[in-house]
Amino acid sequence: MFQRFNGCAWKFGLFSVGLLSCQISLANHFLSQDRQWIFGDWNGQRQALESKGYKFNASIVSEAATNLNGGYNDEQAVRNAGQLTLGANFDFNKIAGWKDTTAALTVTKRKGDALTVARIKDPRTSTLGNSQEIVGRGEIWRLSQAWIKTGFADNTVQFKIGRMGASEDFNGSHCEFQSLLLCGGQLGKSMGSVWFNGPVSVWAANVKYQFLPEWTVGLGVYEINLDNVKTKSDRDGFNLDMNNVDGVLIPMELAWKPKLAMFNHLPGEYKFGAVYSTAEANDIVSNQVRDSKHSFWVNAQQQLTQHDQDAKRGLFVSVNGVVNDKATSAVSSTQQVAFWYKGPFESRPHDSVGLGFANYSVNERLTDRQRQLNESLGYEEYDAIAADYTPIQHDELNIELNYTYQWSPAISLRPNLQYIYQPSGVKEVDDALVAGLTLKLNF
Repeated sequence: MFQRFNGCAWKFGLFSVGLLSCQISLANHFLSQDRQWIFGDWNGQRQALESKGYKFNASIVSEAATNLNGGYNDEQAVRNAGQLTLGANFDFNKIAGWKDTTAALTVTKRKGDALTVARIKDPRTSTLGNSQEIVGRGEIWRLSQAWIKTGFADNTVQFKIGRMGASEDFNGSHCEFQSLLLCGGQLGKSMGSVWFNGPVSVWAANVKYQFLPEWTVGLGVYEINLDNVKTKSDRDGFNLDMNNVDGVLIPMELAWKPKLAMFNHLPGEYKFGAVYSTAEANDIVSNQVRDSKHSFWVNAQQQLTQHDQDAKRGLFVSVNGVVNDKATSAVSSTQQVAFWYKGPFESRPHDSVGLGFANYSVNERLTDRQRQLNESLGYEEYDAIAADYTPIQHDELNIELNYTYQWSPAISLRPNLQYIYQPSGVKEVDDALVAGLTLKLNF
């Protein structure tokens, strides 16, 4: 199936007209605005299976980007990347009478190129942001989910075990943007050597306890095994052994879901968390081996307004902050604030407008080390081409403005503009302006 879409979905460039034309031949009415899935309801069998506890999904997300101005290399280029997802969810209460028990199985494949790597950042630096969040972790098939979850005590206690990514249940956040730094949980981006987001999965278990109607506490244990992030072959994406486990990741999170009077009793969620890694980690300056690393975070997501009596329309905001261990982390902290308005027009109640800001702060200890290294080689200022020069990194700020055009539940388009201040934190690289387009298709 993936190969069938390869020429159509992965190479359509900035404008996706070619892909839409390709899909018209697959179904007579796939462009209907009330169509739930491009391939339809299988003559009623799809919803019949779901009523029995079997829910299947298939989707493609494709993200294109082009540099309009600035960056390390201002020669204009278009890069496209995408992900195919095939999955199933199982409700075992319907299937076998197991109360409050569900399971999920998901495989994914990514393919494509990153504009940020090709044009935006200095190639001698590590990547901080990316104009296409779907890029990364290799162009291989991966087992992204294989877990089962069950509830106890009227489902106030939930236990989950299997293969999963850490941000499924901890440090999670909305993804209303194409920019990596504005999409989803932040720890997998700034602590990616031990915290693995999807599409990578690891052996893990977690438990969550709702001890009051508005309050939940969660605790998890996730393996740290670099075999899970290898990208040489599809076999790496289905690694299930634990032969090379380096330690465990232990996240803990307290979540509060109030309806505050100051926000007209609209729903919100506020999360406070910390994570401890037992794997050895090198000091970023001295290379001294340390026996652990840690991070702290706060996530806040709140609906601010409601359009008339429609709770699905209105203004929403999310605020995320992470503080990392300065001894072992190149990024010392991250800050993110994002706004989106759902249903901006009466004629487009399912569309949305988004504006987000995300800043990544490079550890000052690393910045000082880079400066000292250049001085030892005789460099007193930025050299744009010398192979042995190490660009000095500071903060990187990403800003994105987008509009999500929800044609139907099966098809959405998200054109966007991104402004990247100090790409990869290098002051001497010109700020970049990027145009992007995200296409989502549910089959």
